[in-house]
Amino acid sequence: MNPPGVPAKPVIVGYDGSDGSRLAVQWAAHHAAATGLGLVVVHCWVWPFFTQDLGPVPTVKDSGLRSAAQRIAAEGLGLARQAEPDVDTSERLIVGFPSEVLTRLSVEASLLVTGTRGLGGFAGLLIGSVSLHLAAAASCPIAVIRDDQPANGDVLVAVDGSPESDRAVIAAASLATTLHAQLRILHVRPYSRHVAARLADLESDPVIQQALNLLPGDTDLTVIEDSFAEHSVPGVIVHHTRGAMIVVLGAKGNNTLGARLGSTVHAVLHHAQGSVLVVR
Repeated sequence: MNPPGVPAKPVIVGYDGSDGSRLAVQWAAHHAAATGLGLVVVHCWVWPFFTQDLGPVPTVKDSGLRSAAQRIAAEGLGLARQAEPDVDTSERLIVGFPSEVLTRLSVEASLLVTGTRGLGGFAGLLIGSVSLHLAAAASCPIAVIRDDQPANGDVLVAVDGSPESDRAVIAAASLATTLHAQLRILHVRPYSRHVAARLADLESDPVIQQALNLLPGDTDLTVIEDSFAEHSVPGVIVHHTRGAMIVVLGAKGNNTLGARLGSTVHAVLHHAQGSVLVVR
């Protein structure tokens, strides 16, 4: 929530002309429309670091590296406006490396949106270095959008009772309300006989209950509760992403010391079959 009189921060999305960034721009435009926020499409331009020859080739109209960058930025703006014509959308062409520029801009955003891989990524990787860096370093929540996210499904939030998990629950509930979707709260404990026996004795999972207590009392969300004790916490979360519209995670959990990004989040970002929203 913004204080009265303070403009709401926009959604910021990175665009580099890749298929992944196209999907990210479209998703960001739809999200901005649903939330009533503005949208800024950012193209990061690195060529000025490597050459001063940025202008057009003599006698060749619209040639040169500067013109190419301007075309990419304009293309991203056009995609966003085509997806949601009524959203207040603008473009920014900024000199700098994407990870550094978008991390800096995240202070100005309510949400940062990126594709899984840009044009500079290796084809075999499920998530690129820029998206991974932003998930660890961005000042605002970051949505990493995949091209195989289902049109329907629930908003899945994985919880562990940590402060960042609590913030993920609040973000997931807001997103589920915006998308008119069900909210699924998932808690996975590392398996042991002791944990399994204790879960069997409990009428309800206290971590799930903690998450439920964060929801507004007058919410009309449909909430589904799932609690498991399994050997692989990330494996269970990844399995459940198959039927989810998006999975929401805190950037790190109770078992992460010092790191900006927890191992579970790292694994889910690499292997989830749908989109991922990381909340800090």
